[in-house]
Amino acid sequence: MISMMYLVLTAMLALNVSKDILNAFVIVNSTVEQTNKNFGEKMTTTYGVFKDAMDAAPDKVGPYYKKAEKIRDITDDLVNYMANMKDELFSEVDNVPLEEVKADGKSLPELSAKDNISKATQFFIKDKKKGEEMAKKFREYKQNLVKIVDDSTFTINNQIFAVGLQVDSTYPKGAVIQNWVEHNFEGTVAAACYTLLNKTIGEIRNMEYETVNYLFSSINRASHKFDNVSAKVIPNSRIVFQGGAYEAEVIVAAYDSKQAPIGYYTMGRDSVSIDMISSLTSQKGEEGIVKLRFPATSIGDQKFAGVIELVGPDGKPSYNYFNSSYTVTKAASSIAADMMNVFYAGIPNPVTIAAPLPPERLQIDWGGATVTRSPEGAGKFDVTVPSTLVGREVTIKVSARVEGGQTQAMGQASFRVKAVPEPGVFVAGNIQGGKQPKDALLANAFVSATMDQSFNYRLPWKVLSYKVTFVRNGVEAAPIMVNGAQFSDQVRSGIQNASSGTIVEFSEIKIQSIAGTRNIQKTIMIRIR
Repeated sequence: MISMMYLVLTAMLALNVSKDILNAFVIVNSTVEQTNKNFGEKMTTTYGVFKDAMDAAPDKVGPYYKKAEKIRDITDDLVNYMANMKDELFSEVDNVPLEEVKADGKSLPELSAKDNISKATQFFIKDKKKGEEMAKKFREYKQNLVKIVDDSTFTINNQIFAVGLQVDSTYPKGAVIQNWVEHNFEGTVAAACYTLLNKTIGEIRNMEYETVNYLFSSINRASHKFDNVSAKVIPNSRIVFQGGAYEAEVIVAAYDSKQAPIGYYTMGRDSVSIDMISSLTSQKGEEGIVKLRFPATSIGDQKFAGVIELVGPDGKPSYNYFNSSYTVTKAASSIAADMMNVFYAGIPNPVTIAAPLPPERLQIDWGGATVTRSPEGAGKFDVTVPSTLVGREVTIKVSARVEGGQTQAMGQASFRVKAVPEPGVFVAGNIQGGKQPKDALLANAFVSATMDQSFNYRLPWKVLSYKVTFVRNGVEAAPIMVNGAQFSDQVRSGIQNASSGTIVEFSEIKIQSIAGTRNIQKTIMIRIR
């Protein structure tokens, strides 16, 4: 389960923007933890149903139930390992003793250094190599599931293993191919790493659920009878955007494609009974499958329950109950300029985009700007706006690819475009005029250009050329043209031989940076003391 993330107002200060993005991870992590808790309770119910079936038919169900118990044991071991991994990550990032983290039950909201990247990367990749350790555990877990089920049709290539823990996948990043560990943990903030660990626990529980259900359905497959079938809900997605629709298929585990089952269902309930059928909504199926479609109008957790009616071998109807849930969330993203709430033309402007979806499902319209991915981590970009847009606005729009090939708008943010302000120009490091001794000028014999401290970006300028004019007793000498920042020998000599009261003018200063070339109109006038 993933909760809604809201669009950050464009006028928000940079400090607050960063905090809001980190808080978004806290919100997402909280809902994932709640989903994992719900899944754990659902598994308890599933094992209870399995136990009841075993008690009713121990000879037939017993061998399958023993396998289910082994699956429960290895799953609990792996989930406990992941829970300890979260505690170790917290301890590493915040430098808190592991025993204290466990004793106080600390979790993501209490993590101080949520935005720390280096310690998280060291923990998972460089020093601790916990990422490789996890990947090895996940491979062993899937292999053990195959061994426990011990069914020739249940292999490591079974569709059940496609829902998560894909640690052997590769991911292109520019000219580099990353493995699962690098893709998820290299350059990723600690808050995102912590959330990913909880997401992985959900994948483990989902794999457990699907495998145990496979075992349960195998009971009747082995006997070639449909005397104890169970209904299964297969959603296209458990997360639905407002304005979209929830879609799912409901089938029996061993269904007859020649039948047209009838599904009866209602919203807002965990279960139904046979005497409620007349009050339930009916949906006729085809080829053994009943398809459900619910409009996603209300935001939040939704649940439904029902029963499928099949005609048994004896010609009498049999009833198979089902229930499931899904979440409707607003389509929203967070778009934040990391430095200021404006873009400066010609230079990289750092931007962070966060959304409750994997990055590969997002589509971003940058409004005419040029963009490169920042090495600082996922969701980080450097946006460069052309000078032709100065005085206008650039609007960044985020959308997502959803089920059915559709595109869902996730939000947008607009930023005013300004020209980079003119830097200050200096002689000898910090002199901008007035009476100065010759030694002060010659000690740092160059002209420089520097942005004011109020400008938040690091933008170095290079001095290309300038003109120097000596004025002695009101008479101007021939101007001296200088290329580069350093004083020429002629300028050095002129200053060294200048008498008191001589005026030295530095004018027509030409400078250059990634923001372009500037001709400074200001003249720096210095009188030799």
